[in-house]
Amino acid sequence: MKLNKIIIYVVMLSLSFFTKINAQGINFFEGTYEEALAEAGKRNVPLFIDFYADWCAPCKMMDKQVYVDTELGKYYNENFVSVKLDVESEINANLVKEREITSMPTLLFVDAQGNSLSRVSSALDIQELMDMGQTVKGDVKNFEEIYDEYKEDKDDLVVMGELLAKAPSFVTIQTGANKQKWITRVNKIFEEYIDKKIVMKNGLINKSDYSTITTFYKTQGTNDRVIEYMVANFDQYLADVGEPVAFYIIRYNTELAEELAKNGDTSYMTHVERIKGDMKPVYSVVKNNDITSQYEMAKANCDALYALYQDKDVDTYITLKNKYFEIQGEDVSSMGLARAAQMMYESAGNNITNEQHEQAISWITKSLESNDMPIMNRINVIALLGDVYKKTDNRESAEKAYNQAYLESAQIEQLRSQRYIQLLLKRKIEMLKLE
Repeated sequence: MKLNKIIIYVVMLSLSFFTKINAQGINFFEGTYEEALAEAGKRNVPLFIDFYADWCAPCKMMDKQVYVDTELGKYYNENFVSVKLDVESEINANLVKEREITSMPTLLFVDAQGNSLSRVSSALDIQELMDMGQTVKGDVKNFEEIYDEYKEDKDDLVVMGELLAKAPSFVTIQTGANKQKWITRVNKIFEEYIDKKIVMKNGLINKSDYSTITTFYKTQGTNDRVIEYMVANFDQYLADVGEPVAFYIIRYNTELAEELAKNGDTSYMTHVERIKGDMKPVYSVVKNNDITSQYEMAKANCDALYALYQDKDVDTYITLKNKYFEIQGEDVSSMGLARAAQMMYESAGNNITNEQHEQAISWITKSLESNDMPIMNRINVIALLGDVYKKTDNRESAEKAYNQAYLESAQIEQLRSQRYIQLLLKRKIEMLKLE
């Protein structure tokens, strides 16, 4: 009798704990897509699907920061059946192909018959996911209703902002010519919206417009007007929007400088110098490196690219890339090391000396010391190592690397991808034996 009481107490405690966990956020259905769709049909509610991957950082962010919200959970648990589907699981392979899931997370709402209602391929915050759910349920205006309002007054900035916020989830579920029509319309509205607000005092300095810019805007190279607006108003942006603005600007400046260097345009130094100049407040947001270190890293990296792509000087490239990695110290990226080797072969081709091959091997080997490299990246890097060994006529080490890549490919959960990668690696091994 006493034992029975203990068992009942444990069971009740477990149920209580389970209920508490679910009450803290979205209660995800445990089962297949078909089972979740059937459950949605029984409850007569739409199905919310989160297509995720284990290696997807934004997916993990949503798990930890978004799906756990109490109010969001209450709304979704009452109005939807929710399910998480792993895109790399073989059981979901046909669905992933059918729904054309190419980036994670992809968040999709369907009705009980599986018809798409709304979709977006990006991570959302709590309010954005709440807005998306409320739009699907009809608790707030949908895209087409807002578009009708826009047609009545094309100068209403509030309506234009609402329209742009809802556009991604609407446009992605359109197909064919109708999809292209809406893409053209939305892009035109976005351009008009930016034109109107960029001339207003602090017009674009808010989280909503920053989100709109990062969703729609394509930077225009040197003297980009939106980037220059952000730089000129950076203090206010930092206060009202936060640090993500700094990293948006830094990514733009870095990618532009690197592209100019690779194209042999010495104006790349103008963008490197901005690190110590008007962009100094932007780069100061980066916690791990001071301005001098960031400047020296950017200069070494861009000088290296210029030497490789313009001067075809591999030795100088290697010297400068090693300087770049040395400044990075413990922050050096495993993929950055592997990419440095790969770029050397992309540019110089077969004009590589044995000493230069050895440097590539050193970079690649060091990159493989990382314990958190995604499996697909790791397989590609090991295969690259095999390719380099093959170039040095070290066939034994090349075959060993290809075999290692083949063995590690067994960790790829999506069987079609696994078989394709293994086929490519088998061919590499066969070609090695034939040559």
